[in-house]
Amino acid sequence: MGYDLGALAVFFFAALFFDVVVIAVIRQGNQGDHPIIFAGAVAVAIGLTLAFVLAAFFPGSDKYVAACVLVAMGGMFGCVAVNGVRDLFVCRVRVEAEYRGCEELPTGQVMSLRYPICAYEFQGRAYCEKSLQSIGARRARRMAKAGTCYAYLDPQHPATFIVRRSASLMTFILAAIAIFCFGAALYVLAVV
Repeated sequence: MGYDLGALAVFFFAALFFDVVVIAVIRQGNQGDHPIIFAGAVAVAIGLTLAFVLAAFFPGSDKYVAACVLVAMGGMFGCVAVNGVRDLFVCRVRVEAEYRGCEELPTGQVMSLRYPICAYEFQGRAYCEKSLQSIGARRARRMAKAGTCYAYLDPQHPATFIVRRSASLMTFILAAIAIFCFGAALYVLAVV
């Protein structure tokens, strides 16, 4: 039969992981917290599951498997980029905030993502939350020196805020990767 069990195992475990994540989010009822990110996870789960089924049960469907994986990855990167742009529109109420430091998440040996933690008041209630956006080391030093900054919050969910009203370089990179993945999927289907 000539199945590549290594590739099938990769598709199986990747699809299983995303399927379990999506089901767990649905069972906990958290899909409404970040609906665009959830849509990206659903796209990956469906795409990888379909890729596994095609690879396992339909020999010779390599171009469709490749297209499914590319569309799934493009959907994931695209949803993350769209979510970043969405935050710019919904987080529109500006309040003065006290900068309380950053939560750093290492992404490897090259850089860390820094998420500012700010304390502010909105409609008589005090908040001390972590920003949806990460910032660079230079901006973190400037904010620490100033001690204050502006937080742009979502009036429907005041605990949700960003610290700058512009798209980050990462948003553009993710959008470019998504466009590349969708274009590559079309190329695979049309030419290969």
